[in-house]
Amino acid sequence: MECNGYRKLIVFILIIIMGITFLVGCKSKGSDVNQEETEDEEIEIRDEEIETNDEEIEAKDDGKETVGNQTNEEKGPDIMTLPVYEINDGESTLADETFTFGQVAIGGGGFVTGLISAPTEKNLFFARTDVGGAYRWVEETKSWKSLHYGVSAADKGLLSIDGLAVDPSSPNKVYMVAGCEYFSNNKTVIYISEDYGDTLRQVDVSDLIRVHGNGMGRQNGERIAVDPNDGNIIYCGGRTGGLVKSTDGGNTWEKVRSFEINTTANRNGINSVVFDKSTGKEGSATQRIFVAISRVNDDNVFVTEDGGATWTPVSGLPKNWMPQRMKMDANGKLLIAYADQEGPSNGSNGGIYRYDPNTKTAEDISPADGRPIGDVVSDPTNADRMVCCTINTWQQQPNGSWGDVFYISKDGGKTWTNIMKNMTMDANGNPWIMNSSIHWCGSLMIDPFDPNRIFVTSGNGIFSCDNIWDETKNFYFNAKGIEETVPLDLVSIPSGSVLSVIGDYCGFIHEDVHEYGIQFKSANGTNCSIAYAYNAKDHWVRVSTTETSPILYTKDAGATWKGLKSVPRVIGSDKAYGGYAAISPDASTIIWSPANGFYTYYTKDEGATWEECKGLIDCAYLMWDPVNPDYVYACNGRSFYISTDGGRTFSSRDIILSGGIRFTVFPGQEGVILIPKGKGGLSVSLNYGETFTTFRNVETCQAVGVGKPKNEGRPYVIYMWGSLTSDPDTEGLFASEDFGTTWVRINDDQNQFGGPGNGNFVVGDMNEYGKVYMGTVGLGIVYSEIVK
Repeated sequence: MECNGYRKLIVFILIIIMGITFLVGCKSKGSDVNQEETEDEEIEIRDEEIETNDEEIEAKDDGKETVGNQTNEEKGPDIMTLPVYEINDGESTLADETFTFGQVAIGGGGFVTGLISAPTEKNLFFARTDVGGAYRWVEETKSWKSLHYGVSAADKGLLSIDGLAVDPSSPNKVYMVAGCEYFSNNKTVIYISEDYGDTLRQVDVSDLIRVHGNGMGRQNGERIAVDPNDGNIIYCGGRTGGLVKSTDGGNTWEKVRSFEINTTANRNGINSVVFDKSTGKEGSATQRIFVAISRVNDDNVFVTEDGGATWTPVSGLPKNWMPQRMKMDANGKLLIAYADQEGPSNGSNGGIYRYDPNTKTAEDISPADGRPIGDVVSDPTNADRMVCCTINTWQQQPNGSWGDVFYISKDGGKTWTNIMKNMTMDANGNPWIMNSSIHWCGSLMIDPFDPNRIFVTSGNGIFSCDNIWDETKNFYFNAKGIEETVPLDLVSIPSGSVLSVIGDYCGFIHEDVHEYGIQFKSANGTNCSIAYAYNAKDHWVRVSTTETSPILYTKDAGATWKGLKSVPRVIGSDKAYGGYAAISPDASTIIWSPANGFYTYYTKDEGATWEECKGLIDCAYLMWDPVNPDYVYACNGRSFYISTDGGRTFSSRDIILSGGIRFTVFPGQEGVILIPKGKGGLSVSLNYGETFTTFRNVETCQAVGVGKPKNEGRPYVIYMWGSLTSDPDTEGLFASEDFGTTWVRINDDQNQFGGPGNGNFVVGDMNEYGKVYMGTVGLGIVYSEIVK
């Protein structure tokens, strides 16, 4: 270890033992560490000369403390008198900076589930997603703007938008129904905005209905609709709970008791509500409303002719298919897209019906091949011109990928033309999408002011076509601004790249996070772990959840990837997959803790042989000590483990954990570990994990990371998502430049992103002071950086 490293580690120790008790605010100066009585060894250090060597740090006095072997002989002096790292007057800190927030540029990467347009305002389009909130189109930049940066960690389930509506008479008013079955206690709310979605207000309707924006059938819709004649009237269908109604612009809601269906066997419930504007006049309630039910073998489209007082089944419609989407055409007829399942990943057949409410007759206008139909739209100036798309169909597309099929009709559905041989596909400057398909096409939108332009949702974003009625139709990826990946791991390599792995779409290399990154070669679905060798930084290893290629490595910074020579077999499964991996500082050893195994394994010959790591059980997060290759650390959520022989054997240490398993080490520092403990706060070890001490000024900590200091000689910046004891109700992204003595909140309530998400990580940038990355449940990788 270099002398500079000594000084840093001395600073760390001195600060950790601070016991400052005054309050800590967002830019507070109060901090200390709490000596845990039941789990963490007490650290006592005398305020005399501190001597160091490569093995240990000792505080000399007649009552001696040796951090390396944890001897405690008597209580030291008042730790308030000890020197600490001091930031000099006039020296700028993060507390003096202004931060900006954004999403690492990948482009799309998730399922966009719905699209709507405002019929009375040009270029006003909205999109919703299953886990990444809603977006508004910005015509000037041909991009999408997120409307959900402000979602708190407690409300992360509200990033699952299950329905979207705009008031036709006042298009500044936007409504959404949101909720997720497995997050936020399945809280269900109606979002209300009066400024095009820039600010959102919640009305909790959990006592009436429940929705699940990431459930099956999430591309159906729309289940919420505003009366085009009276914007105060809004209807919304729940997956459970039935139909609800507001008569005061969404501020209060009540159950529509005349509609007696509350749910369906597939728990998709009421999936579409459509008003027939012609049956009302401005300022009075529309009388005819259609409601679709997600079921088969029974009536599944109902209508009221008296403003909701009574409801009857619509006659002449099929019962062997379930409605996907409904909308009125320019002739006042109802178009219904059908499939035999709710979708998006099931269903094998379907069609299209058109219902005339005036003659009460239904007409089958399905394409001849009988594929399941995700949506159908018609030209608002000519109802005979229609476009439809399939859902869960896998046919070859122009770029060689396999996905859904598009048809057009120019004669009101009498005949349909498959356009797959007369269309092109363009990645639109996004390299990773070049060979990807348009699939799970559950929502089509035609521009009401330009019927040549259509938008279609896909499992990876949005595609558009600006010349749908030309002989050759040119489709292009149109998801700029939409970042809906689910990040699962990230590393920032000193003097190197930012590497990330994500759900579904492998992972990316970024030299500049503001520009689209390069997808890993040998893309293999969901990747869940990425690591690099500290002293051989071009050597990386990543882990996938696929059994066919579950672990890959590169020796040339991602230019080429190879699978390891073999994969260990695990109990109850043919091959190991998923979990976490680490690579030794010199890249000679890889350790892998599979998700589907009970044990962890290591290899020294690129997978030709594997040996079990003795003493380490269950899937565990792994990190090598950045300096001493003998030390490897692991955490499985219940226990913390240490190996002193390069990963061959592990032993557990007593520490109470109440949160994630992702701890962090300090590059260039030996034996220094930070571990988040959820409601238990944040703890640090200065002795290779033998003992941990808790920061007294940290109330909760869900994720922690470190990043580049402003100047050489300062401690690494610690970043955490959590709260401080001085204000335990304010959760956010905090940073400390003095090893936890003081903290500054660097985000605000408008930039919360639902917290650190599925990957549960906060990672500081190792090459840029003040920059930090955080995972999310569906807003991609968010970053914060200093405004320059």
